[in-house]
Amino acid sequence: MMSTQQHWEIQASFHRESRVVCEPGLIRRGTLMAELIDARHILLIHDPLVAEHAGILVERLHHGGRTVAVKAWTIDERDKTMETVQRLYEWFGHNLVRRDSIVVVMGGGVLTDTVGFAASTYLRGIAWVAIPTTLLGQVDAAIGGKVAVNLPHGKNLAGAFHLPRAVYVDPDILKTLPLVQWQAGVGEVMKTALIAGGTLFKQLSGSPVRFGDPVWPELIAHTIRYKVEIVNQDLEESGPRLYLNFGHTVAHGLEQALGYGTITHGAAVGLGCRVALVLSETLLGLDPHVRGQAETWMAIWKLPMTISGVNWDQVLRAMGQDKKADTGGQRWILLEQIGKPKVQKGIDPDLVRRVLTNVLEENHAV
Repeated sequence: MMSTQQHWEIQASFHRESRVVCEPGLIRRGTLMAELIDARHILLIHDPLVAEHAGILVERLHHGGRTVAVKAWTIDERDKTMETVQRLYEWFGHNLVRRDSIVVVMGGGVLTDTVGFAASTYLRGIAWVAIPTTLLGQVDAAIGGKVAVNLPHGKNLAGAFHLPRAVYVDPDILKTLPLVQWQAGVGEVMKTALIAGGTLFKQLSGSPVRFGDPVWPELIAHTIRYKVEIVNQDLEESGPRLYLNFGHTVAHGLEQALGYGTITHGAAVGLGCRVALVLSETLLGLDPHVRGQAETWMAIWKLPMTISGVNWDQVLRAMGQDKKADTGGQRWILLEQIGKPKVQKGIDPDLVRRVLTNVLEENHAV
């Protein structure tokens, strides 16, 4: 009979890397990604809007005698659910996915998030490669391995950290994006400019930058570079990666309360940034001129400054389910000055409600 305690520790060190390449014209040239050269079984899921670009890649893959399964899939925020993931599992099973298979996703942020989550959980994790084709996908969703789907209780609550083997960003593909797709992603660029400061903030604060301007590849590269630097410090969001959620506490609350897909993510993040900036002015003494600059960008990009028809009780309840919250309550990301974000806890809920209504309601907007 064992009479003393026995004790072990599992010390696991997972070698995980994710290569991020940003190059205008990459997709048009049909360059075969290094991560796919030796792959024998590839599953490509793409948005039908980029079928021509997907066809270029499929043709190159077939030349090497690889087995390639292709699925065109239209998906929006309302479809970012466990039911959709189940459909992906069934497609994986039908195509005999194995541990050495590679999933390639070519599309926007929602498709990237959903397929990445399915890849993270099927067979306890299979390799994947992201080729984002929207601004939101290129500057945020595809970078850093956070993959998730929505639940009735909140946005992105079922998720994992599962780095793609590689991310291939081609800014040229954005030239044909409709206005709404630019707006869906530009909130992330604005957020990054505020928390990173530096060159990105200066570039956006100079001459007005409009959608489709030649400077966008450089802006996208700056945004990616900052996120990569943060993720390299903190993959699993226990420290500096929390800063990337600036504006998102309110944004996710709005998206859930209004119904997923009712408001674009970029518009919601823009509104969330306005609230976070006013809280930063109130609690941390942030210069109000910073908010003025952010609002100038929002006006140029035709993002809404206010919103109507909102049940603020529902928004506040949804914010209570925020992923950043811990047992001590909500953790807000605020700004002490440009390029200096801070995690702030213990904010008075009455103050939050007042700022929400004063800043975002059409008849109260500051």
